[in-house]
Amino acid sequence: MAQRVLALEVSGDRVRAAVAERTYKTFELVAVHEQERRAGETDLSDALSRIASVAGRCEVVISSLPGEYVAKRLLALPFTDRRRLQQVVAFALEEHLPFAVDDAVVAFARVGQESSNTLVIAAAVRRDIVREHLQLLGRAGLDPKIVTLSALALAAMLTRARDGSPSAHLVIDIESACTSIVLVDSAGTPRAMRTVGHGLDFHVNGALHAPATNAIFAAARQTMLAHGEQERPELILAGAAAETPGVPDLVARTLQVPMRDIGEFDYSALIGGSETISKRFAGCIAMLLGEAPSSPLELLNFRQGEFGFRGPSGATAPLRMPALLASLAAFAGILQFSLGLAVSARQLHLLDRQVRKITAPALGKVDPATAQANLKAKLADISNRLRLMGGNVGHGSPLDVLEALSRVMPPGMPAEVEMIQIDDGGMKLEGEADSFTTVDQVKRALERNGDFGQVQLDHAAASSEPGKVDFHLSATLD
Repeated sequence: MAQRVLALEVSGDRVRAAVAERTYKTFELVAVHEQERRAGETDLSDALSRIASVAGRCEVVISSLPGEYVAKRLLALPFTDRRRLQQVVAFALEEHLPFAVDDAVVAFARVGQESSNTLVIAAAVRRDIVREHLQLLGRAGLDPKIVTLSALALAAMLTRARDGSPSAHLVIDIESACTSIVLVDSAGTPRAMRTVGHGLDFHVNGALHAPATNAIFAAARQTMLAHGEQERPELILAGAAAETPGVPDLVARTLQVPMRDIGEFDYSALIGGSETISKRFAGCIAMLLGEAPSSPLELLNFRQGEFGFRGPSGATAPLRMPALLASLAAFAGILQFSLGLAVSARQLHLLDRQVRKITAPALGKVDPATAQANLKAKLADISNRLRLMGGNVGHGSPLDVLEALSRVMPPGMPAEVEMIQIDDGGMKLEGEADSFTTVDQVKRALERNGDFGQVQLDHAAASSEPGKVDFHLSATLD
């Protein structure tokens, strides 16, 4: 299922937009739009609403902040992990900010590697600027997933689109409200980024007049001089100025550097259908690449902290390949689990067969799962039978106990045993004697006998029969 991505670039009184359609394998530019603020409109919300209406439903929205509100810096940090970079970028950038970092939203994008350091473009903007930008888009029913800088995205796109031998280039993006300057070395790393608060005067046929020319050219020269160790760059003019008659010649003549037309760059391999699009939409197209289905650009994103994006990511289509791989992995896991079950079932069958073979002589046909319990019960039963038959149980057989008792109580002793109980714990007997003295004689006789251990008189009392005493004795067996 195709998804639509909308990229918005706000500059002065104008809004430009590019719409792309994204599928699992393709990324096609389908339309570009431009609106300006009309008479009587207090802000650009109505122009944005017109863009949203003509663009139709888009699952992902990307917007760009005006560059003049953003402080930028190239940092070299000894980390590669994005989480650790997130923790230290704000502190590394703080000394370069004209305002407190606590009042700012900080974003960064990794742009290269230098020795063991990661090069990042770090940027900060006041929180109220981000809040106003989101509120402006919100009034048009738009909730951007990414809020970035279009000039930096454009420089990255041109680096990817370069053909032939790589070379450094100086991108000058001149719009109506401001001008962004990005110096990129031959390796594709942005080395400097500046913003000038001057641009084209669209009230005078889009001309470029002083003091704008003085400020723009001075900033461009300073940028090149500050990085004089870098190779001489080629000049690339972008934005509305790239299509304004006379402006490209003026810039090339004033700066005296070779100029390359942005239209010469072929970025159709990055996004289809873009080769015939007007040059002034290049920044919008570059932002779209942040949502490319493969190798997306890493864009600055000011939707951080309290401004974090809460909506759907719109990344269903690009995740089809991971979903397919996950399905294959799940299938492989199920197959492995099934094979494991089959192997375990086979082993259990062999084990059951062996158990039946071993237990059959003693138990006959029996369930292997209950063989152990049956064997224990069988052994206990046989043990009890052996005891009853006089088998050796460790303390002598019942016959041995009876023989010892008969020696203790010879014929003629005025005492009779009425009941005797013998178990592993010892012997208990109940009887009747002619007196308490006789009962005491029986107890002492048991104690003297070596077959009995501790002897205890549990009960002795006068019987219901006159002249008789009932008694209960217990003794352990040695």
